[in-house]
Amino acid sequence: MRLLAVEYACAGGEGGRPFYDEGRAMLAALVNDCQKAGLSRVTSLIHSDFNTSGIPCDIVPVHGSLMETARNEMRRHDAVWIIAPETRGKLLSLTRLAESMETRLIGTSSPAVETCGDKLLANRCLRGLVNMPESHPFDGMCATFPYVVKPADGAGCDNTFLIQNSDELAVLNLPEDIGFIVQPFIPGGHFSAGILSYDGEVELLGVCRQKIMVAPQLRFEGVEGPIEYPHTEKVAAMARAVKSAIPTLRGYWGMDFVDDGGALTLIEVNPRLTSSYPLYSAATPFNIPRYALFGTKQ
Repeated sequence: MRLLAVEYACAGGEGGRPFYDEGRAMLAALVNDCQKAGLSRVTSLIHSDFNTSGIPCDIVPVHGSLMETARNEMRRHDAVWIIAPETRGKLLSLTRLAESMETRLIGTSSPAVETCGDKLLANRCLRGLVNMPESHPFDGMCATFPYVVKPADGAGCDNTFLIQNSDELAVLNLPEDIGFIVQPFIPGGHFSAGILSYDGEVELLGVCRQKIMVAPQLRFEGVEGPIEYPHTEKVAAMARAVKSAIPTLRGYWGMDFVDDGGALTLIEVNPRLTSSYPLYSAATPFNIPRYALFGTKQ
């Protein structure tokens, strides 16, 4: 099988920022695992301005249009694995492009990406199945404090704000070209889960701790783990509920959640490879791409 791995930042999307470092780490780990899985050819797209060392695969340089280069390479490969943020439809556009080709998409379908990539749609889809914070379009007001204002399609705490009182609200200055939502602030520890799905199966890879600086503007500072976590069955049950509501979540996907003394609140579903992937890759006793591609741990 000839696999094309498309990582948005490394391929030059948004000039490589703000997700380049995380993207490069995910891409390098994925490519290495695909090689171990015995794939005959693995190719990646890297912008011509970036260093390709440490990514052990065939490299196609991106000089002009990322989408056009991706289209041309998808025609030459049997399968494609896409890593991209949901922000402003980046993951959705690449997923739809792959679906329009004869290339096999390793990952979540475009309808599921569209649902998970819009936090309001995801909230409506999963309401009543899992515990989630109430989410509404942000119109500049909220009934109670504290609350969180963030983009409806954001990733990595980008443009995410904690508003604790009316004074902080008064000085809040949001970009005008982004659609924001508001949610009540959920106290507790911040965690993420890595999940594998093949057909109807749901395999919990583990739980990582998210390092998030909680301040007027939240900042994502990475993950650590996998950790010894006491409520893995609750997380697995949450993942099964999410998969039942969004059945075309496929391959590797993730969940971000808050744990307040064992009470879990799902914050969002990530229909793609997450920044925790290199950690799970090193700790999982089987090859993750082999499972995602063929449904086998052997």
